[in-house]
Amino acid sequence: MADRVTELFNNELAGAGSPLLSIDLNGARFSNLAALGYDYLARPMFVGKTEMDRFIDDTNRAADLIFSLPERLFHGDFDRFHDALRLSPARARIMRRIGAVKPPRFGRIDAYHDGASLKILEFNVGSDCGGQDWVGAVPRALLGIDAFRSFADQHELTYIDTGGLVAELLRQAGSTVTGGRDPVVAMVGEPGDLAVGPGPWQPFQTLLRDAGLETHFCGITDLRLRNGRVLFGDIPVDLLYRLFVTDHIVDDPAAVEITEQVMTAHAEGRVVFWTSLETEALRNKSCMAFLSDPRLRTWLRDDERQLIDRLLPWTRSLLGEAALEDRELVEHCRDSRENLILKPNGLYGGRGITAGWEVDDDEWWQAVQAGAAAGAVLQERVLPRREPVVNPATGQVESWEACWGLYYTPDGGYAGGGCRFLPFGKATISDVAPAGRLPGTSIFESRRAGIFLYPDGSDAGSRGAARASSW
Repeated sequence: MADRVTELFNNELAGAGSPLLSIDLNGARFSNLAALGYDYLARPMFVGKTEMDRFIDDTNRAADLIFSLPERLFHGDFDRFHDALRLSPARARIMRRIGAVKPPRFGRIDAYHDGASLKILEFNVGSDCGGQDWVGAVPRALLGIDAFRSFADQHELTYIDTGGLVAELLRQAGSTVTGGRDPVVAMVGEPGDLAVGPGPWQPFQTLLRDAGLETHFCGITDLRLRNGRVLFGDIPVDLLYRLFVTDHIVDDPAAVEITEQVMTAHAEGRVVFWTSLETEALRNKSCMAFLSDPRLRTWLRDDERQLIDRLLPWTRSLLGEAALEDRELVEHCRDSRENLILKPNGLYGGRGITAGWEVDDDEWWQAVQAGAAAGAVLQERVLPRREPVVNPATGQVESWEACWGLYYTPDGGYAGGGCRFLPFGKATISDVAPAGRLPGTSIFESRRAGIFLYPDGSDAGSRGAARASSW
């Protein structure tokens, strides 16, 4: 069922001669959006503030649990934590926390709305999760269209400027080493990235510069330390915005050495490493199984178990051949193939995922065996609700499905988000073949839409919101 503002928007759009028919974010007028390389939907996503506030509160509590896993489940022993995740010694050594500096709780959750509530599919923890460049730009562009701005004013719609909020977070974090002045930021990619350039991260670099932050782009091996300062060339850098992951450096001794030097400088308060590589362990998909599996979550209080059951789909870990000796798990895996999805622990961006409903029994079991060998999780399928969208060209109502991407911040606030849309029931997400490409209709290649909040009896959650009438 559509929410009330969606119904009002669709009804108005479907009316003869509606001014909302002028909305077209894919036209030449919005060259900044075109430069991002996405297609955009004719309408945004609307959600009530009360529902969003409730979900973000739950999300932050769940994030607290994930970030507390090393302490609460392994008594602060990171070696045991990494062993439980089956991380290789080389990767674990790079991720290990140096000193007592904890990583900031920053990232993006991916979720589906199943018609009753939002369900979290994945926790993306760390600075290398993308999307900040468009989730604020799309609502801002919509508010530049008179017809939509009139609708937004009428219904008191707000949105969160994610890019601006992230820039402010970096400014605050960097001030701890600058004494209050704006930090010099280096966006740090993998070795060799300086020659390649920022590529898809260019819009984010532009966003930070537009926010007033001096921002450079380089690879991790383009940094050096001199007299206690981290330098890019001859430029002293105050904050390193990490884009690379452990896999990019683990086999490069020079990259590992400079990374460890940077991490030490971070622990000693001489530079801010946003975010440290420890967050990679926290986003490992097995962490969700630690919360979901009754045999692994005895450390949770009753209210925390209720929270997880409300928020996460059924998730179980596949780690090693011993996992396939669990008769109950194997039987569920075989009997419920069409309602399960397999996700490798060490991959991201949709790579290596196998959806049980898209393959036959033999392909499924081969994927499960490979997943257990490499490390993976099984997760119950979440069916997204239908999102009614009026096609401006035809006036017909079409059904789409949305994957929500919502950002969370160190202070527990909601940092905005957006939705990736695909025609309902058309998502193809299995990638069974080694090094296979995701199909062109993958859920990871979809139309984009910004998120607007509407008041529904609650004054909470307005922090950081940009009211439509102020733009």
